[in-house]
Amino acid sequence: PNGTVWRQVERTDDDAVRATFIRQVSHCPSGRLAALERSTGKPVEPALPVSIGLIEDPVEGVSGPVWVRGGIPVTSADGFKYEVRNRITLCRCGASKNKPFCDGSHVTVGFRA
Repeated sequence: PNGTVWRQVERTDDDAVRATFIRQVSHCPSGRLAALERSTGKPVEPALPVSIGLIEDPVEGVSGPVWVRGGIPVTSADGFKYEVRNRITLCRCGASKNKPFCDGSHVTVGFRA
């Protein structure tokens, strides 16, 4: 809301703002938001255990994606290997236009598992 994460990008020289920004980015389940170390350009990523979970969104009243953490490889049915990421969200509602990844369509279609 109110673009707070994006505004903080501009003020990351402040240690408190930087810590808040990294914490917010680290809570992005899909990993689409990223914080980079200014000096190295390397991503700042939380250490996540290898795990697979289901996301539920009680505020929206819908079931969300499959949350894959810890660098688990994902391969499509035709053998395509996706980039290994620390965290991704996979569509489970069938409505994503970016399959196999979640694009938030579960909210639009009111998906409940």
